[in-house]
Amino acid sequence: MIELVKKTMLAGVGLAVVTKDKVLESLDDLVEKGKLTKEEASAISDKIVEEGKNETEKAKVEASKLFNDMLHRANVVTKDQYDALAARVTELEGRLHKEFPNND
Repeated sequence: MIELVKKTMLAGVGLAVVTKDKVLESLDDLVEKGKLTKEEASAISDKIVEEGKNETEKAKVEASKLFNDMLHRANVVTKDQYDALAARVTELEGRLHKEFPNND
């Protein structure tokens, strides 16, 4: 399951790189044809990159929510849950040994 999520995320990153390259290529073509100045192309490129970063962050948050939901439905314990339980057990064992000391 984790491999599927990784592959999906990597495919999305690959698509973003290809799309970015195509956008830059298109902007360069428009500059060469005189339809855009270099400054306009640079501004558009910066805006696209910024929007891409925002969308990537949104996708990360959504993927994380989806992944955590899948783990919850599968009744898989997260590391945080495990660590909390381990700390609780350690604390309870300490109380038990104070209440009923043994010589082991």
